[in-house]
Amino acid sequence: MGASEDEKECFVDTRKLKNRLKSLRCAVVNPSEMAFSQMSWSDTLNSRVELLKKSHAVYVLPNWKDDIMSRIELTVAMDLKLHTLFHPVSPKELKQLVTTLDG
Repeated sequence: MGASEDEKECFVDTRKLKNRLKSLRCAVVNPSEMAFSQMSWSDTLNSRVELLKKSHAVYVLPNWKDDIMSRIELTVAMDLKLHTLFHPVSPKELKQLVTTLDG
């Protein structure tokens, strides 16, 4: 049986996306690739909020609503007034954001 349309929409090739962002000279920090598993939930949240404070923009993947940590991070990002992009983002939109951040 094939994947439903909703499942296809939620699948993102994060490796490809990360490479695309890096090609635009973006430093990419993906919290899911970091070693938070040894930390308590509150320490993990605190560490991830500290990462946001050092960021210029956030790229939000489609399944953000399914994860409480992602929802909190998005709220913090909005409070910090970070540039926020929701997947999918066109190459043109990405280039505009990078140009804005460079300026």
